[in-house]
Amino acid sequence: MTLFLPLAACQNPQTATSGTATPEFIGVLVHEAGEEVGEWTGDGDDFPDHPHVPEDVEISVAHPVFEGADAFSEALARHVDQEVMDFRGVSRDPVSLEITWEVVAASDDVLGVRLVRTEEDLHGVRQGYATYWYDVSTGHTGYATELLADDAALAELNGLAGEVLKDHPDVDHQGLLPVMRTYDSMGFNEDGDLVVEFDDGHLSPVVEGHPPDASKGRITAIVPSDLATPLLSELGERAREASLTEEPVLSVSEPDAPSDAVPVAPGVVTDPGPDVDCADPGVKCVALTFDDGPVEQTAHLLDILAEEEVTASFFLNGGPLLTRPWSVRRMYAEGHELANHNDLHESMSRHFEPEELPAQVAMVSAGIRRQTGHTVDLFRPPFGATNADVKAEISAQDMAEIMWTVDSEDWTGSDRDEIVEKVVSEVEPNGVVLLHDPQPPTIAAVPGIIEQLREQGYVFVTTTQALAPETGKTYPPDWDGSW
Repeated sequence: MTLFLPLAACQNPQTATSGTATPEFIGVLVHEAGEEVGEWTGDGDDFPDHPHVPEDVEISVAHPVFEGADAFSEALARHVDQEVMDFRGVSRDPVSLEITWEVVAASDDVLGVRLVRTEEDLHGVRQGYATYWYDVSTGHTGYATELLADDAALAELNGLAGEVLKDHPDVDHQGLLPVMRTYDSMGFNEDGDLVVEFDDGHLSPVVEGHPPDASKGRITAIVPSDLATPLLSELGERAREASLTEEPVLSVSEPDAPSDAVPVAPGVVTDPGPDVDCADPGVKCVALTFDDGPVEQTAHLLDILAEEEVTASFFLNGGPLLTRPWSVRRMYAEGHELANHNDLHESMSRHFEPEELPAQVAMVSAGIRRQTGHTVDLFRPPFGATNADVKAEISAQDMAEIMWTVDSEDWTGSDRDEIVEKVVSEVEPNGVVLLHDPQPPTIAAVPGIIEQLREQGYVFVTTTQALAPETGKTYPPDWDGSW
């Protein structure tokens, strides 16, 4: 295997890839609209219904349009819409977003498109990459990880990528995790090798109080075809053939019998938590929830939970999420539940005007989706402070409002033993325990909490498993939000 150095962040991927045969690039068949492939273009006015629409942001986006592949065009449009919404939500002082495209596979049974996202905000300019794969026979648009056979193949690829990048000076290997949004851009070079490309900064080491450094630009791992081919799905095998064709087919037939079945892409975690029914009166469920992270010691907490085989729920804030995005990917990869705790961790009922609430709610949801592909549906207002405006905004963004049934009071300066005693003495079946991973005594208390609650017969589950929450409702229902 060969390691190729990253491109400079300012390099234009289209210019670099078109008409070249360098192995660190996904092969490009078409990079602009013409007689055989059309194009849809749009700007900010085409996306008026997003929950947060910052002013004075330049949006210029496009995707290709193929004759006979309406379903592919519709899917690409949805992905572009999501990228615009998430950029608007997660960016600090956003300036501009541009999305361009390239056709990287074209045959009568598979089409492949690479989208390049170039964005600018307070933290500078960076690029992101994604490939999408259209199965002509079924009308299904697949994510990049659907080139692989299953989660085991993705895990093996993750190991191969780790070997390729093991000596790379700009890579923090903690960030290399087998989740969909880490591997959201894969394709084939002109030699048939599998090219994995990572977004600018995606694998960069932590910089306290700042997003990971994106200035190193695009980083790739090239997996030779003899190692990659055994990992491919049937779609992946056909996509490889379509990527190597010398005569691209850009006009395809509509599927005879479109499939309604949507496969779960490798790297997508479904139904986190143990296989238990918390509605069963014979089962004692409890959800441990951790607010205000991720922080440095969150990694140690995740180590503890992994060793104890315990699932938890993490309610995240904006700044920590931007600083440690790899922690979010690890939480997701290890089956924990991700949830929203607002951007700035201020009282939403006291600190913000109603018109400021959409941005506070949207930011963390957008950041989590960018890192994992997962759309969160739980929101906890800081301090449990809520009112009618806060509830309305949470509901408008399709989430339930989640408080707690047991306050560990770890935020008051309690020591380890006091935290354990408080939790263990007050918990009841289907309880939700409030904890904070930035508090060192909390981390120290977790093993004791787990041990003592297990002795009482409790099973550790996600908040969703414990409460079965519905969008627009508050849990517990009688929460008065009086803080």
